[in-house]
Formats: sequence, structure tokens, C-alpha cells
Amino acid sequence: MVKVGDLVNFHTEAWIFSHANKRYANPGIVINLLGAADHGRSEVFWSDGKITIEHDSFLQSIEETHESW
Repeated sequence: MVKVGDLVNFHTEAWIFSHANKRYANPGIVINLLGAADHGRSEVFWSDGKITIEHDSFLQSIEETHESW
């Protein structure tokens, strides 16, 4: 689970979303967690200045990324 202030990368291994890996300017910072009706979604400010809402399953914390190296 991500928290406000977490540094994250957009990441997916699902082939159907593989094109999305190229659309995001990693890293991003979580700026807001959405309400109970949208549990599991975060608002992210990306390094290219875009702000998007992403399902948490597509967000990987920088710490997790480094642990997998």
C-alpha cells in the first residue's frame, strides 16, 4: 500500500498494458489517496509535470524497485 509522499514508478508486466510503461515519466510522487469509494487509487505527480490517478497495483515504490535489483 502506498502513502502520500511515496516516490513511485509506474510498473506493469501485463502485456495488455505494456504500452503504458512508456507513457509515464518515472518516478512520480503520491500526492493524494482517494476516498473509500476509490480504495486502492492514488493521485500521482510525475517527473514530467503530469498528474494522473492510478490504481495502486500499477505503482511500485522506489524502495521495492531497488529491492528487486
